[in-house]
Amino acid sequence: MRVNVLGPLQVVAADGAPVEVRGKRLRWLLIRLAMEPGHVVAPDRLIADLWPDEPPVDGPAALQSLVSRLRRAVGAEVISSHASGYRLEASTDVEAFVRTRDAALWRGAAFEEAPFALDEAVRLALLRDDLAGLEALAAAHPLREDVQARLMLALNAAGRRSDALAVFARVRSALADELGVDPGEALAAAHLTVLRERVSRGNLPAPVGSFVGRAGDLASLAELLRDNRLVTLTGFGGVGKTRLALTHAASVPQAWFVELDSAAEPLAALDAALGPNPLAAPVFSRLGSSLVLLDNCEHVVDAAAALCVRLLAEAPDARVLATSREPLGIPGEVVHPVAPLDLDHAVGLFSARVGAPLDPGVVRRVCAALDGIPLALELAAARARSLSAAQLESRVDSRLRLLDRGARTGPARHRTLRAVIDWSWELLDDAERALLARLAVFVGGATAAAVHFVCGAGSRRGTPLPGTPTSQRTQEVRQDQDLWDTEDLLAALVEKSLVVRAGERYRLLETVREYALEQGQTDPARHAAYYVALAERNEPLLRGPEQLDALKVFDVERSNLDAAQAWAVRHDLTVARRMMAARTWHWLVMTKRFEEIRRWAALTPDDPLSDVLASLGTPAALPAAERLWEEDLPTALCALMLTSGQVWGQTALAERLEVLAGRLERSPDAWMRAFAALVRGLVAGEFSEGSAPRAEAAYREALRGFRAVGDRWAVVFGLSCLVMVLINRGAFAEGFKAVSEARQVAAELGEPESVLVPMSVLMQAARIKIRIGDLAGAREDLELVPASPFDLDRARVTQAYGEMAYFSGDFEQAVALYRQALDATEDSPANQFRATVHAGLGLALTRLGHLGEAGEHHGRALDTVNRSADGPARALVLEWYADWLFAQGDPRGAREALDDAERLRGGPSSDPAVVQLRDRVRAEVGVDR
Repeated sequence: MRVNVLGPLQVVAADGAPVEVRGKRLRWLLIRLAMEPGHVVAPDRLIADLWPDEPPVDGPAALQSLVSRLRRAVGAEVISSHASGYRLEASTDVEAFVRTRDAALWRGAAFEEAPFALDEAVRLALLRDDLAGLEALAAAHPLREDVQARLMLALNAAGRRSDALAVFARVRSALADELGVDPGEALAAAHLTVLRERVSRGNLPAPVGSFVGRAGDLASLAELLRDNRLVTLTGFGGVGKTRLALTHAASVPQAWFVELDSAAEPLAALDAALGPNPLAAPVFSRLGSSLVLLDNCEHVVDAAAALCVRLLAEAPDARVLATSREPLGIPGEVVHPVAPLDLDHAVGLFSARVGAPLDPGVVRRVCAALDGIPLALELAAARARSLSAAQLESRVDSRLRLLDRGARTGPARHRTLRAVIDWSWELLDDAERALLARLAVFVGGATAAAVHFVCGAGSRRGTPLPGTPTSQRTQEVRQDQDLWDTEDLLAALVEKSLVVRAGERYRLLETVREYALEQGQTDPARHAAYYVALAERNEPLLRGPEQLDALKVFDVERSNLDAAQAWAVRHDLTVARRMMAARTWHWLVMTKRFEEIRRWAALTPDDPLSDVLASLGTPAALPAAERLWEEDLPTALCALMLTSGQVWGQTALAERLEVLAGRLERSPDAWMRAFAALVRGLVAGEFSEGSAPRAEAAYREALRGFRAVGDRWAVVFGLSCLVMVLINRGAFAEGFKAVSEARQVAAELGEPESVLVPMSVLMQAARIKIRIGDLAGAREDLELVPASPFDLDRARVTQAYGEMAYFSGDFEQAVALYRQALDATEDSPANQFRATVHAGLGLALTRLGHLGEAGEHHGRALDTVNRSADGPARALVLEWYADWLFAQGDPRGAREALDDAERLRGGPSSDPAVVQLRDRVRAEVGVDR
C-alpha cells in the first residue's frame, strides 16, 4: 500500500485501486503516522496531536478506537501495534521525497495543513529547496509567527535579504492591526539574524560535470544519516567517495566541507571551513544541526577519529559524513563501502567525459580493464582526446603508465593513477606492504588459506597444511597464530581499501595488482605448488558426493589454476604434467572445454596424456594413445575413452576397452568398479552383435554403483547410455522415465548441457517425445538445446527436427532436413549417425513413393553402418531397410532383414512401427510364430 501526503491525502492499494479514508480525525491519524514513515509513534504524542484543544477523557481508549476504525478502512496489516505505540506499514511519498528530492512528488500543500504537521511541512519545504512551497505555507498562515520566521530565514539563506525583511514588516503590521500585539521572540530573533548576517547553507563547492551511477548509494546514504550521526564512506582511492559525499551534502539544509588533504590538525581545518568567527565562539557551538563532511581522513585517521568523538559529544544536533580509505574505528560509526561503478555506469561516465562517439565494444573493454574506478575513467577519457580507441585499448593493460597525467588543479594524490596508489602505499606498515606485494601472484582472488600458504608463514613448523580439518589440528599456539596473522593483515588491507573481500575470498583490483606486481615480491613457484595440490585433492572428489563442491573449486579457482599452469609449462614441467592430470577430468568430462585442454596439452611436452589430448579428434590420437595405455592413469584413460566417440565401432578399440574394464574391476575404488560395468556395457552395446540385453544389464549395474558413490555426472552418463539402448529396442516408456531422471540429476550440476554425455539429454528427451506423440514437448526441448560449434551436434538437432516432420506426416520437410543433416556431416567419421540419417531419409522417400531413390539411401545406410561392429545400430538400419523391401513387394527379403536385425540386437524391437511391420510381413509370407 502507498500513502501520499505531499498534497491531499491519497491512499493507493497494492493493485493500484484508491482507498477512501473518511473523517477529518481519521485522516489526521493516517497523516500523523505517515509523517514518520518506518517509525513507531508513541500514543501520548498521537493523542496530543489529534486532540490539540480538547483531549478526550480517556485518551488511550479514544486513540485505540480511532486506530481500529482506520484499520477497517485501510487494512489491519497497514497499522502495526508495538509496545511503544503504532507504526505505519506502508510506503509513503515522504520517504520517496527524502530519498530522491524529486519535487514532482508534491501535489499541493503537505499534510492537508493539519496543525500538528506544520513544522514538518516547513522542514520538507526547506528540504525541497523550493521557496514557493514555503511561501505558500506562510501565505496560508499569515499570523503564524514561527512559519513567518522560518520563511524569513529561508529567504535570507537564498540571498533574498530584502524579501526577508519585507516579510517581517508585513507580519509586524498584521499583528498590530489585527491582534494589537508586537512580534514575539521567534519572529524578533529571525529579524535580528537577518539584520546581522546572511545565513549560510555551508561552503560546498559547486559540482563540475555530471554525476553518474550512484542512485543506490545516495538512497542508502540518506537513510543511514537519518538514523546515525556518523557515517564513513570507505573505498579505493579515486572510487568517488568525495563526489558521492558532496552530492548528498548538497541536499541537506546546511553542510560544511572540511578538506583534510594537508591539514595537520583536523579541528583547525573545521574551524577554518566554518569561516570568520568574530565573537570567538567555540567551534562545535557553531555547527547547530548541520552536516560536517570530513574528506580524506585516512592520512590523519587518529586525529580525525578524535575530532569526531568530540564533535558528536559537544554538538548533539550535528551529523558527520566522513570519507576515508579506512574506517575511523570509533563507537557509533557506520561504514558504507563505496564500490567501483558497474560496467554499464562506467561506460556511461567514460562516454560522457569523452564527449565523442567511440566503438562501444572498445569502450566496454577499456572500462572493464579499469575496474570501473571513476578517477581512472576520467583520466582515460582525457587520454582519449589524443589517442585512438584502438591505441587506448592496446595500452589499457599498462594502466599506471597510460594514466600518468591528470588535471593540473586537482589534488596531487589524484593527478595520476599511480599517485592514487602511492598515497595508500605510503600509509601501510612494512608487513602490510610485503603482503600486498605478494598478493599480486593471485589471479581472480584467493582464500585466506591460499594467501597464508603462498604469501604468509607457509608450512613452517606448527602450521597446518591448507585444508587440514580442524579436528586434526594440534593445540600449539603457533599453529593457528600464523594463519591468524595472515588473516589480520588481510583484514587491515581490506579496511584500507586495497584488498576487496567477497565472502571467503580476497582479491586485488587489477589496478592495484599491476602496482603490486611492480614490487617484484611474488612467489609463482609456491603459488603453483599450492594450486597443483589443490587440484589434485579435488580431482577425485569430482566423482563422488562432494562433486558439486569440487566443481565450484575448479570453477572459482580457474584463473589461479591457469596462472599456475602457465608458470609451470615454462619453469617446471613436472608440475605442468601433474596439473594436466589433475584438470583433465574437469575439462573433458565435467565441462567439455575441449579447446582449452588442447591449448594446454600442446604446451606440455613429453607427457603421454598431453600428447593424446593435443591430438584428440584427429587420426594421430590413436598412436598417441598407445603410450597412455602403458601409464597407470585409469581416470585419464576413462576420460580419453569418453571423448573418443569418433572411433566407436572399431574392433581394435573394443579390445582396449575390455583390458581397461579388467583393470578397473580389480580396483578397490567403488567408482572404478562401477565404471568397469559402464565400459562392459559400451563394449556390448557398441562393439558386439546380439549383446544389447547384456549392455542394458551392464548399464543398470553401473548406475547402481554410481548412485551408491554419489557421482551425479556418472549417473547422467549411464542413464544416457541406457536410454540409447532403450530407444533402439523401442522401449519408449522406459526410456522416457530414464531420460527424465537424467534431466533431473543433470540440473543439479548447474549447466546440464555442459557435461559430457553420449548424446544431449535434451536431444534424447525430444526424440522419445517424438516417438510417443508429444511433438509440442519435443519442439520445446529442442529449442532449449544450446547452439554448438560442432557440425555433428548441429546435425543431430537437424535430424531430430526431421524425425518430428516425419512423424507429423510432413515427409517432404523430413526429406529436406535429413539431407541438410547429411550435408553438414559429409566429412564426419560418425558412421552410425550418418547411417541412421540415410535410413531415415529412405523411410521418408518411401512414404513419398520415391522408391528408387529411397533404395539408394538404404544401401548407403547399410554400407556405412556395416563398417562398425555396433550390432544395435546395424539392427535399426536393417529394420528401416525392411520397410523399404516390403514397400518394394519383397516381403521375404523384409522378413530376412527383420530376422537379422533381431539377431544383431539380441532380441526383438518393441517399436510400434517395427512390430506393425513385422506383423504385416508375417501375414504376407504366411509365417505364424
